[in-house]
Amino acid sequence: MRKIILVFIFIIPLFAFAEEDFGVNVPTWSDFAPKAFVNITEPKGIQKLNINAKYWYQRRVEFENAISECKKLEANDERFSCYEKLKTEQFKLNDDYNAKLEAEINRRTSIPGMESQADNMLPLNNYMNSLRLMPNELR
Repeated sequence: MRKIILVFIFIIPLFAFAEEDFGVNVPTWSDFAPKAFVNITEPKGIQKLNINAKYWYQRRVEFENAISECKKLEANDERFSCYEKLKTEQFKLNDDYNAKLEAEINRRTSIPGMESQADNMLPLNNYMNSLRLMPNELR
């Protein structure tokens, strides 16, 4: 009975490390996707019109394909570098996506023609100067 317990004590930790590919941390989709798109499936019906859902679904498909390509590599060093490259690409895509969202928000919230108040005040200032009356003209 002790032998069986000892075998389980040594085998169970091996199963715990199986997902990590023996010391190499496998990136997961939840590390990169926003919480709303972690479990994204193929957009259907009305969701097909959602540009964000399409974008994150496409990225998830590409991510899972890249993970499967990395897992096919036999050498741990190659697999590790593949995972690191994938992480770098995903973080860059996230930065690009966030910059795009920020630019869109700035575009929507800015008032047209109010980029520089000094430029907009020049015509008004010239108009006010042309209306300026001299003291003798008031009589």
